[in-house]
Amino acid sequence: MNIKKLHNRKSGFTLVELLVAMAITIVLLGILVYMTGISMDTYRDTRSEVRASRQAKEAINTIAKDFESMVVRQGGNDYEWLYAGAETSLLKGPSGKEIPNTSHLIFFTGATDRYNGDIGGGNDNGGDVSAVSYRLVYRDQISDTDDETHAVFSLYRNLSNPDDTFDHLLATANLEEAYTSQFNDAADLQAENFLVENIYEFSVTFLIEVTVDTAGTPVTHTVRATMSPGNMLDEFNITGTGIEYTGDLEFPSGSGLTKNLMESGSIVGVDISITVLSDKGLTLAKRSAISRGDLIRKHGYQYTKSIVTSRP
Repeated sequence: MNIKKLHNRKSGFTLVELLVAMAITIVLLGILVYMTGISMDTYRDTRSEVRASRQAKEAINTIAKDFESMVVRQGGNDYEWLYAGAETSLLKGPSGKEIPNTSHLIFFTGATDRYNGDIGGGNDNGGDVSAVSYRLVYRDQISDTDDETHAVFSLYRNLSNPDDTFDHLLATANLEEAYTSQFNDAADLQAENFLVENIYEFSVTFLIEVTVDTAGTPVTHTVRATMSPGNMLDEFNITGTGIEYTGDLEFPSGSGLTKNLMESGSIVGVDISITVLSDKGLTLAKRSAISRGDLIRKHGYQYTKSIVTSRP
């Protein structure tokens, strides 16, 4: 009888045991929630980086193809073959977080997607040189408006078919003026010209080879000309007589280079650098007081590519 009563008293849990079990369960749940949060953050960061990488690859590869088939004809003609200058559009982004580099590129190329990709088809009239323009602006590319409610940082590529290029843009002394007379913002920034979104920086560096006669010995130098409108290099042009630029370039120490010598040089390559924002970065750019530097450092992914161009 006494043994049975003792057995009945030991068949349940005491309050202390229940409290200890609950404490252990809470700790385990806390660890699980913490680890799940870390996993979700890692997933979001990885997804943002993969998406940024895809956008960067699309943009850089397209730009590289156009530069690799760039058309320049030097040898005394007065025509302009490449223009790189400041973006004139006011669509640069939210106040305080405007696009850092707003260069506008226009040049000639033997693009493989000319005639809307119908090369050899019924629309192909035999032209092989197209004018291409690259612009980075803050715009709603879906509805073709400058409404900032749904706007994103958008890179546009407008490829003019060879027929229009030949009629209006080739053999002109001022390529930028001829281009803008044909394509205003309404025509240039159409949804069909949209390339990729969330591109926050688009930097272009031209590599120029210049030969200097040093004590009877020719020495070749490579000068990097990085577009930085409003800072050092405001405008860069390739014409039939050489290179022209507005602003300052940093020459190698002791090279003896001058601006006149630079203008006789030849372009041999282009370095492209872009910064892609994550979707979270885009949201913060619109709605928070985060600085532009923090925006790039914490929510930007940078990609670069060096391109070898054909010599004129």
